[in-house]
Formats: sequence, C-alpha cells, structure tokens
Amino acid sequence: MIPGRLVFTIALLFSFHGIAAYCQSVPGADTLAAEKFFYAGARVHYGSMIIHSRAIKDIGKAYPLGLELTLGRHTATGQARDACNCYPKSGVILGLWDFDKPEILGRGVSAIAFIEPVFGARKRFSFSIRAGVGFAWLSHPYNPVTNPFNFSYSTHVAFPLLLGTVLDYRISQGTLLNFGILYNHISNGGLREPNKGINWPTIALGLDFFRQPPRFPQREVSDWKQTDMQRVQRNVYLFGTARQLNHEELKKYPVLGMEAWVNYRVSRLSRLGAGTLLLYDGSDGEEIRRNPLSEADPCRAGLMLGHGFLLGRFVFSQAFGVYLYDSYKAADPVYQRYSLTHPLGKHLEAGVSLMAHRHVADFLDFRLGWRF
Repeated sequence: MIPGRLVFTIALLFSFHGIAAYCQSVPGADTLAAEKFFYAGARVHYGSMIIHSRAIKDIGKAYPLGLELTLGRHTATGQARDACNCYPKSGVILGLWDFDKPEILGRGVSAIAFIEPVFGARKRFSFSIRAGVGFAWLSHPYNPVTNPFNFSYSTHVAFPLLLGTVLDYRISQGTLLNFGILYNHISNGGLREPNKGINWPTIALGLDFFRQPPRFPQREVSDWKQTDMQRVQRNVYLFGTARQLNHEELKKYPVLGMEAWVNYRVSRLSRLGAGTLLLYDGSDGEEIRRNPLSEADPCRAGLMLGHGFLLGRFVFSQAFGVYLYDSYKAADPVYQRYSLTHPLGKHLEAGVSLMAHRHVADFLDFRLGWRF
C-alpha cells in the first residue's frame, strides 16, 4: 500500500512541471517587480508519527504521506539582505495529508503561512530555514461512539505548525530541486479535549518554478550592529485562549496570562532572553472548585530562558521554563514555549504561541505585546 501511495504522489508532483512551465510563459511575467520573484512549487512528504503519549499508543505505527502546493515570493531587496544576511522566501503552503490510519486519524487539508530565510541564494546550492503556522481541516475527530481511539484531535478545525530545513539545488535559472527535513505539529490549541496532537517529522522532495529567473545582486553585508534595532529589548505580552476541562464536557474555560522578557541581540539572526510567566487556567479552577478538600489555586508562575530567530520582521522564539509556583500541580513542572510574532507598529506586536509540556501540546494562545 505504501509504495503505491508514494508512486502516485510522486507522479502528481512531477506532472506539476507542465503547469509550472505554463506559468513561466504567462504574458506580463517580465513586468513583475525587479526584486520580488514569484514562484509555484510542489513537494511530497513522507514521515513517521511520534507516539508521544500513552493515550495514543493504540494507534500504533503510522507513516503520514503529504502533498503540498506552494505559492510564494522570493525577495531580493537590499533591505531584506540587511535584515537577515539572506534573501527570504515567504508565501502560503496548501497541503493534503494522509495520516496512514484512515479509520482513526483520517486525512487533513492545511493552509500555512510561512517565512523562509535563504542563505546562499546566488549559488547553485542554497540552504534555508522554514517556519510556518496556519489552519487545517481534519476529517475524523474524536467521537466517543464512532471514533473512540482518536485522542490526537477532537475538532475538525486545528492549527498546524512547522519548522525545518531545506536544501535547494538550482537545476536551471528558473527551476529549483529541493530536499527538506521538517517537523510538523497539529492540534486544536486546547479548545476541546482530547487534544494530544499529531507530531510527525518528514522528509520532503519537491520542485519550485519561477515565473521569471530570480536575480540576486552581489551586495556588501552591512554591519548589523549599526542598524536601528536595539541590542537590548524589553517585551511584555498579554495572551489568552479557552480550553475544556475534559473530553466529556463541552464547556470552555478561559486561560489568561502575561509574560515579561528581556532580550539581548547576539547576532544578525539571533537573540537570547530571560522571562517570567504568570498564568491563570480556568479549567484547573473548575477542577479545584469541584474538590472541596483542595486548597490549591489555578495560578502558575515560572521562569524562562529562550532564543529567538530574527526572520526579517518575524520573530520565531523557543523557550524552556520551570514553574516556581504551581500549587495545583496539574501540569509537568517544566514547559516549552514556541512563539511567532510580528510587529504592528513601532511598539505593538501580535502573534501566536504554543504551550507544551514535554511532548504534549497544552494550548495555543493568541497574544499582543509591547516593545520597550
């Protein structure tokens, strides 16, 4: 079964070459902005699902297969070069996923916005880092009667995240062959239980076709220390979401919190930081209310150390934290944060962040921040 799926998908991938060739010959392609090059791409993914929780062990081994269509733009401006010492790609990835367990996990359709700094774009071989977040529709959510073994997701709508590396080989002036290793995650952000999430690394093979051959001028690299960005930056975030108490009750309870960070830029693409977390979990509060013997409270406080990739105007952050205060102890004592933020002005920021405890995604929140 698996070889047949692979052959079928690879055939679809390379049949896209004809469509791309047509796109390259579209009249008016040469009127595009001289430093912004549009492209379409297709790639096939093959991966292995991580059994990260006992709750999903009944699924057994699964080997997801995916087909993606990318609509993107490769920017070759001096401003982009100065921002990351690279020429970044950005765009939308449309994906079809077969999770190899149709009776339990079903299939999925995703749309992901991505940012991808490309290093060495002028050379035949180039290297990039891809990060993205988006929306997905999943076909077989948990149902206590018809699908009682799917503890990975319980809503049709979910939020995919991806992070990985890609190696490009320039076949011709307008065609790239690419090979990627990516980590994929889908969950509903804690909006409904069960929500163990699907985690699966993949290898990917694909082709990108440009409407006109991209040109990347040889530019001197500016001194990032002389840019307007502050070396030391202070950030405060307010975030919120909602989650269920358990998979048997549909009522949602608010999750609210605040983070405060001090970040220090150490290179053109990186910053290091230390932060604090204050969190109120309404679902924990409801559990405490139902237990008259409990004297705990639903608040947590923690310290974090983190790193941020400066991807142009986007910042992709990863943080590791430890709770200093958690009287209810409903969660693991250590946690991770994965955040993607974008400025809305000189001081205001907006973004999303995934809260995880080891391999289990806890919730996805939406946040507003202020830079000092």
